[in-house]
Amino acid sequence: MNDTYNLDSLKSREDQLKARKGELSRLIGEAKKNGSDANELIVEMGAISAEFKEVAAHIKTLKKAQRQQGDWSNDEMLTDGQQDKAKQAEKLQQVIEEVSSAPQILSLATKAFRVVEIDAEPGLRASWDDYVDQHPQSSPYHKIWVKSFVESVYGHPCRFICALDETDRIVGVLPLTQLNSRLFGNFIVSAPYFNYGGILADSRQVAQILLADAVRWRDQVGAGHIELRHLTPSSLRLPQRTEKLTFWLALPQQEDDLWLSFKPKVRAQIKRPQKEGAEVTIGGAELLDDFYAVFSRNMRDLGTPVYGRNFFYGFLSSYGESARVVIGRLNKTVVACAIVIGHGRRMEIPWASTLQEANSSGINMLMYWEILKFSIHQKYQIFDFGRCTEGSGTYKFKQQWGATPVRLHWDYCLAEGRDAPKLNPDNPKFKLVIAVWKRLPVWLTNMVGPLLVKYLP
Repeated sequence: MNDTYNLDSLKSREDQLKARKGELSRLIGEAKKNGSDANELIVEMGAISAEFKEVAAHIKTLKKAQRQQGDWSNDEMLTDGQQDKAKQAEKLQQVIEEVSSAPQILSLATKAFRVVEIDAEPGLRASWDDYVDQHPQSSPYHKIWVKSFVESVYGHPCRFICALDETDRIVGVLPLTQLNSRLFGNFIVSAPYFNYGGILADSRQVAQILLADAVRWRDQVGAGHIELRHLTPSSLRLPQRTEKLTFWLALPQQEDDLWLSFKPKVRAQIKRPQKEGAEVTIGGAELLDDFYAVFSRNMRDLGTPVYGRNFFYGFLSSYGESARVVIGRLNKTVVACAIVIGHGRRMEIPWASTLQEANSSGINMLMYWEILKFSIHQKYQIFDFGRCTEGSGTYKFKQQWGATPVRLHWDYCLAEGRDAPKLNPDNPKFKLVIAVWKRLPVWLTNMVGPLLVKYLP
């Protein structure tokens, strides 16, 4: 009882601290913009952040203790089969916690002696990917293929820098891409177009030397900021945004176990389109035309510029066999689509769409179920539902699958006098543009959209 009471109190305090951090971040930004003294606010932010970390650590400790102690009386009431299922569910959840809490910046006793670009010395490309593969917080978007992909499809300048120790061993990496346009501004992102990126490093010293090199490039090209798309909080003490999150679902070894974990309403929604003759196909680039017909139309309906076909063809050819195209048909007509990619223990769905008139059929539920089954058969342990905003329709859709919300921590290294960017659909200044875009014909949005979206991160 005491642990439960303490845990509830700590969670309440954590929410209070999180809210105050957000408020202080806003106030500091306003003070800097107005030329006011922000020192007191910055000092308070430091104290709040320190307490927040301490409270979060206490919460984690209590949760771990509760898991270890368990409830002996409840175990006595469960059958052997039920106990096995409960233990399996707990083990699966621990996989989520392990991966989602792994630091991007490790605490090893490692020092970097110099920073070089990836193509400055022979052999670094292979060593780069080897380093990324062994890092606990690696993503597919940290790897070398992204540089070739972005340069070939959009022609943006890319600097993939790595830190070397005294033996010339890679001890940290940072992939960077500059996006520069009159319409959206000049800035650097790690990594654009994708959910994850930022610094991977063996130590804070390594991360700092990588960041310092990135800042020099930022100032050299006149960029307003560097956006580091970290999953977990870094120790860099930079302005940060945490309003975006994703959902991760732990995958059992058998699809039947996953099916039984769903609520009856979810299972009913999956079964409904099957009764109407719906079909889902998982394949490769041969399905891209069908994918694009649905995806581009849905993006127009949402008021969002769409990537060109060459973006997706380039993505599939660059990423290889671990990327798959998915389409869903109703009465032989393609009405739903997705692209999924696998990396390490995780299968991710970065792009998915359903035509609005087909939403009531539940075809998207069936499509996601087939993708989840495919992920299990491919031996992935985690399914990543992709980025969304808390409280949105996509948030609720992903939540219903029993997935765990995982908050993203995007850091910003701002040039002097600059504010954090506001390039998102929720920005009021884009509302009129979005409303007009929704009324344009698809052929026109398919022609103009790729010219715009290449500069949107």
